[in-house]
Amino acid sequence: MVDNNGKHYSNILLMLTLLLGTFSTALTTNMLVTSYPTLMNKFSISSATVQWLTTGPLLIMGIMIPISAWLLNNFNLKWIYFTALTFFFVGLIISFTANNFGMILFGRLVQSIGVGITFPTIQTVLLVIFPAEKRGSMMGLGGIVIGLAPALGPTVSGWILDNASWRELFGYMLIPVVLVMVLTLILVKPVIEIKKSKIDAIAITLSTIGFGSLLYGFSEVGEQGWFSATVIVGIIAGIIFIGLFVAREWPQENPFLNVRLLSIPSFTVASMITALSNTAMISIQVVLPMYLQNVRGMSPLHSGLMILPGALVYGVVSLISGRLYDQIGGRRLAVVGTLLLTGATIPFAMLTQTTPYSFIISEYTLLMIGVALVAMPSTAASSIDLKGIQLSHGTAVNSTMRQVMTSIGTAVLGSVLSNVMKNHEPTHSLLHSAPLLFQSRSYSAAMIGFHAAFLVATAMGILDLIFACMVKDKKKEG
Repeated sequence: MVDNNGKHYSNILLMLTLLLGTFSTALTTNMLVTSYPTLMNKFSISSATVQWLTTGPLLIMGIMIPISAWLLNNFNLKWIYFTALTFFFVGLIISFTANNFGMILFGRLVQSIGVGITFPTIQTVLLVIFPAEKRGSMMGLGGIVIGLAPALGPTVSGWILDNASWRELFGYMLIPVVLVMVLTLILVKPVIEIKKSKIDAIAITLSTIGFGSLLYGFSEVGEQGWFSATVIVGIIAGIIFIGLFVAREWPQENPFLNVRLLSIPSFTVASMITALSNTAMISIQVVLPMYLQNVRGMSPLHSGLMILPGALVYGVVSLISGRLYDQIGGRRLAVVGTLLLTGATIPFAMLTQTTPYSFIISEYTLLMIGVALVAMPSTAASSIDLKGIQLSHGTAVNSTMRQVMTSIGTAVLGSVLSNVMKNHEPTHSLLHSAPLLFQSRSYSAAMIGFHAAFLVATAMGILDLIFACMVKDKKKEG
């Protein structure tokens, strides 16, 4: 194949480099969830506070993804990707050398700047360098990276925590990132057409304040409750600034984020399905290790191994679902996938202190099969009515919706878990007067909290199923 400079390149080697780079960055997206109990004890922080290690990076990714669309249309792909990996590398070093929770979080936020660029980049490039009839299969490969890597993260981090310190969660990632940086300089070529445009600083400011305020409001529910001034003001301010952002972008000829694409029904429906399924998956991945460690007394490694079968099956089904999409389109895959996702989530809301581990593994595996049937086919389906430069903007809008909704969804889940547990916790005086009763009621409070959180995830699955029934079931030609 020929790049923008008329030079021949291998689209396979380019794809493999981006896959490896995105896998390395995506692995950390949900890698810390099995370390939450460890970090809560180490730094004496609450579940709502430690949740920021997931919600904070997801928010930064949501902010960076639309910026990535502008970057891809204005700069050489090689240097965009190399810069993203550099941010990720610097963030790893900050977290690796941190002496307090604040610095760990700061390092994670810097890492997420890089991840927020690599995620949409690989999706856009795969759509550009492969013909329409192969997009489903190629997006299936992308699905392995974007979905399997975070799914493997809890198992990898569990092994690290059982054999080394929490610092190595970041230290061990430095070597593969350096390798990908070298490969990027050699194998990544300019394959995306550059169309120079000015960056809209006002739009960036409005979106940052809007999404940031909205997430902060939801995140504070666990500490302050739904009716606190901080929560209400944060959510209202977020809605107002997001509205101002959309109002500014909608009439623009060359928008920072092409929100007009949301007026295309096939695009909006497919994007909502992708966002909701990802939100449900990440939410379960965040909450389930807490249940396994705090209620069932598992080690980080064992809690990670509990969800490993589901992660492995996800990788296999992602490949199959991509090929199925090329053959039969997206509607049936979306309906079957969301049915599995929802059906597998419901039993989590009924977990007890003695639920068989085999049952948990089976349900989680079914959940991941459902997500795999939905994720990349729905992403590919969102491009059915898009063409040209709309593809990169479509990827940015799709990815922004996914990251922002996942960030808010996990914040809501974490807040519900923390708030419900707090409301049902026994009084501290009971610890001294009746310690066994205190322990029993503490377990009950924890289970009520976990049940409430899983019910929220179930509601997301039901909403996802509704959207799946609206999928436009035809393949894009040419």
